[in-house]
Amino acid sequence: MIVAEHLTKQYAGQGAAALQDVSLTINDGAVFGIIGRSGAGKSTLIRCLNLLERPDSGRILVDGHDLTTLNDAELRLQRQRIGMIFQNFNLLHARNVSDNVAVPLQIAGVGRAERKSACGIARFSRAE
Repeated sequence: MIVAEHLTKQYAGQGAAALQDVSLTINDGAVFGIIGRSGAGKSTLIRCLNLLERPDSGRILVDGHDLTTLNDAELRLQRQRIGMIFQNFNLLHARNVSDNVAVPLQIAGVGRAERKSACGIARFSRAE
């Protein structure tokens, strides 16, 4: 479960806060979308939820752990348990599809054979 409590984010030089006292709960297994007009704070909210940006105030809890209290090293460890799908896929252009799918496992230190098996990667040959 992801819980955001009273998130606020203000960017320097901007009159209105990008986020002001935003609270929400996303239950395990839920599909959740954020929609709104340009400049409404959608991207800021997402960046604060995954702590790519830190909110000025408020808390973000994932399975009861307050991520806003973690230092960078602790946050990196927690992010290994969190998946995100970006609007623009952000694939590594120098890698093929199967290598892109296996990147998180590679970062986690999983060996090549196990990555290949875990990703369900199979090779198919074209019939002549």
